[in-house]
Amino acid sequence: MSKTLRVLILEDVQTDAILMENELVESGLNPVSKCVSTKAAFINAISDFSPELILSDYSLPSFNGLAALNITKKKCPHLPFIFVSGALGEETAIDLLKKGATDYVLKNRLSRLAPAVTRALHEIEEREELIKVEKALKESEARYRTIFENTGAATIIIDENDMILLANKQFEELSGHPRVEVEGKRHWTEFMPADDQVQSGDLERTGRKLGHAKKSQDGHELIMTGRGGEPINVLAYVASIPSTHSKVISILDITARKKAEEALKIREQELESKSSNLEEANTALKVLLKHREEDKARIEDQVLTNIKKLVFPYLEHLKHLNLNKDQMMQVNIIESHLNDIISPFLRSLSSAYSSLTPREIQVASLVKEGKTTKEITELLNISATAVDFHRKNLRLKFGLKNKNANLRSYLTSLAP
Repeated sequence: MSKTLRVLILEDVQTDAILMENELVESGLNPVSKCVSTKAAFINAISDFSPELILSDYSLPSFNGLAALNITKKKCPHLPFIFVSGALGEETAIDLLKKGATDYVLKNRLSRLAPAVTRALHEIEEREELIKVEKALKESEARYRTIFENTGAATIIIDENDMILLANKQFEELSGHPRVEVEGKRHWTEFMPADDQVQSGDLERTGRKLGHAKKSQDGHELIMTGRGGEPINVLAYVASIPSTHSKVISILDITARKKAEEALKIREQELESKSSNLEEANTALKVLLKHREEDKARIEDQVLTNIKKLVFPYLEHLKHLNLNKDQMMQVNIIESHLNDIISPFLRSLSSAYSSLTPREIQVASLVKEGKTTKEITELLNISATAVDFHRKNLRLKFGLKNKNANLRSYLTSLAP
């Protein structure tokens, strides 16, 4: 063995110390030894020499092995301590082992020293490895405990019977129950209404099928009950823990989302209903407008027919009677006004230019027929000034003001 082994020997007989060192060398160990025989020297050597192994006689003139063992256990509790003595009774040896000695070897059987040292060193290595493993486990536990407590989701670990083994603070907040009332005392299915127990059972079976470290991608929508019995909509994910019968379940509160979805659904239904009502109203309005146009056309046809059949024949008859000049003028005026009423041009002119007054429509009709101002005054029984005023307004409303355009030509172009 190339690695050196620092050995502190508590022995007042130098030759015995040399025999111990030789025994270790012959067994393949590579000892670097320091021999002391007093209490002060022993204490200083522990601090300065930093031994990896102590070999100690039981009885010394000014010191003894039991006192050395007690000092070692206080300063270096895991340092291997082997008694090497010429006379050590069985009861004493057992008592020393109970008090912390690693082993004991009689001086007349030094052949047992090397195996005892090797065994002690192996125990130290195993102890150090165990310490490392325990430290790693503690670090791992602390790391996963931190993750478990700060996942942002309510999380529990359950056994094969659905008993909650661990619950984090988010689960406390979601369920309204402190961990001391939950862990090892309640099944997770107890937090669901009776109707949802079947779903929770399906989730448990799903977790069993998922295998090691797998998780449902879609989750399971369930109903939990709070401390006051209020329903809580949740989305649960389950995963099996490798090499155990336990499972971890992450639970997200989706109550707000479900309420928003329900409100949106109701709003969509309302909008759909309103849209349907608007379509029906629009259809009804179209039907009414169509009927109105049909009624309007029918009434216009009736008016035209009645005037032509029931009025114009009598006007023609009046013209052939012996009428004086004034009477004939009145008949002509009546005939002109009736023609205005039934004129398609005037109806279209009224539709296109709703701002025209009835008198302006009459003047426009006569101008289109080529009547002069004098003729218009006689037919409408108004002054020439009034006729010129209406002509001016017509040019303004038709956009002909300050334009070199003839009013009669413009009106003729508008004729249907």
